[in-house]
Amino acid sequence: MTVSNKIESLKKLIDKASTVKKEDSNDPDFKVWKNLVERTLIKVFGNESFELNEFRKLKFFYNPMLSYLGEDYSSEHLRCFRRDFEIAKKQITSYIEELEEESQSTVRPIETDKSIINKVFISHSTKDKEYVEELIDILETVGLKSTQIFCSSFDGYGIDLGENFLERIKNELNEEVLVLFVLSENFYSSPVCLCEMGATWIKTSEHIPILIPPFNFENIQGVIPLTQGFKINDSLKLNLFKEKLEKVFDIKPIDFTSWERKRDRIIKRIVIAQ
Repeated sequence: MTVSNKIESLKKLIDKASTVKKEDSNDPDFKVWKNLVERTLIKVFGNESFELNEFRKLKFFYNPMLSYLGEDYSSEHLRCFRRDFEIAKKQITSYIEELEEESQSTVRPIETDKSIINKVFISHSTKDKEYVEELIDILETVGLKSTQIFCSSFDGYGIDLGENFLERIKNELNEEVLVLFVLSENFYSSPVCLCEMGATWIKTSEHIPILIPPFNFENIQGVIPLTQGFKINDSLKLNLFKEKLEKVFDIKPIDFTSWERKRDRIIKRIVIAQ
């Protein structure tokens, strides 16, 4: 599911909310709408997503701690229904706005008409190997081959035994390479990484910063712009990153449900490693 399809699906929920005429959690039209919201949130964000869990917290009815025979709670039921119904619509609207912002400004468009991108170069600190390995898993999950990924920290992706490290990197860098800067305190503490940053910036035309939390955008220094990157554990921006790679490398998209499951598993490992 593309970002535009997600936005369209969420907008339909807002439109269909107008079909709920009766303010009652037992109303058939409301139950149909509520079920549609849950199924759409699962399709857009995943079965264990924050967005789905927040919606399921809404009860749409008054549930007193103590119940007394003959007590009338109809006014409380109405108040709770109205409150939770408005919260649900505002939540969905905020998700639409976030996705629209993401689609406009997260990853800088890659101008494939000017150059053909056929390889990814991962610029990183060796101290961040565990995060870089997860990034490689993301790239290969999307559909890149190991021969399309250059990463000096892992066998099969970088420098062969006996090969000159600096000479190989120099040969790898050209207009046909997409550079992923894996940014952290370790990166900026490494003179080698800083030299590599300058070299890649000069010799290549496409770059995406990928931040390792708690490293943040305000910590970025040097020649890298602030607006085109994302944090490595941001699921929405990883979706956009996936779509960008599919477009640039002409990769057939994998099933989105399969992608989300693998993406979330990688994110969990990243969170544990922090």
